[in-house]
Amino acid sequence: MTQSIGKPTWHSHDFKVKMLDWSSARGSRLRYTCRLCSRKFCHFTVQSQGPWAVDGESRALESAVSDRWLAEACPRGLVAGDEADSMRLREPLH
Repeated sequence: MTQSIGKPTWHSHDFKVKMLDWSSARGSRLRYTCRLCSRKFCHFTVQSQGPWAVDGESRALESAVSDRWLAEACPRGLVAGDEADSMRLREPLH
C-alpha cells in the first residue's frame, strides 16, 4: 500500500478514532471511522505500514478495496458500492 496518512485524501475524512488493541511490537491498533461516509480504516501507531480498509468488525478488506478507498477523497456520504466492498475480506472466513 503506497498511501500514507499524510496524504490530502486522508485528511478529507472527518474521523472518530478508537483504540482496538496494543502490542509492544506494533503499538496501538487504531480504527478510524469517517463520520461522513462511514468508511473504516485501521492503522498501527508504531509500524511504518500505512492504513488499510476494514469492515465493521475491523477485519482487513481486499487490497484493491483499500487502495481505492485510500486514493479517493471522502465522498461526503454513503456510496452505493461500499456495502458490497465491505464484504470483500482479505482473509476469507472459515
